[in-house]
Amino acid sequence: MVQRQSSPHASYWGLGALAIGALILIVIALISIPLAGQRTPEFAPTTAPEGVVQRYFDALYRGDYVAAYAMLSDEVRRERSLADFQERMRYERESEVRIDDVVIHDNTATVTVTMTHVEGGGLFGGSEWSNRADLLLERDGDTWQIVGEPFW
Repeated sequence: MVQRQSSPHASYWGLGALAIGALILIVIALISIPLAGQRTPEFAPTTAPEGVVQRYFDALYRGDYVAAYAMLSDEVRRERSLADFQERMRYERESEVRIDDVVIHDNTATVTVTMTHVEGGGLFGGSEWSNRADLLLERDGDTWQIVGEPFW
């Protein structure tokens, strides 16, 4: 039986191809991590109370107070100006929201949310606290409007 010896150059080519492949994978990972964070979350439809609540908090998070304010009922908007609403809701941009429960009764709904607020810094690190609240909504045609705004 005759054994063939591989040339040292073939080993170098194999190692080179492996290194290039690993480098390509690293570059792809570095590009996709920031893009994954920019993904738009999937929302329930606006025909569902939780869909309106998701869009409400998304608008607050993005700083689009006009869009969030528009999801409030006419009565709430008569009681609170856009400027006052914007000032009071500005801190919501640093919070995380989770929908815990949705209860629908005919033309009204209650969406229970938990908001987690994080404050960084300080000698011993930041602090974190959560609040739970019920958002009340009323059906307005095919969609829902928030009839009570949460203030934490």
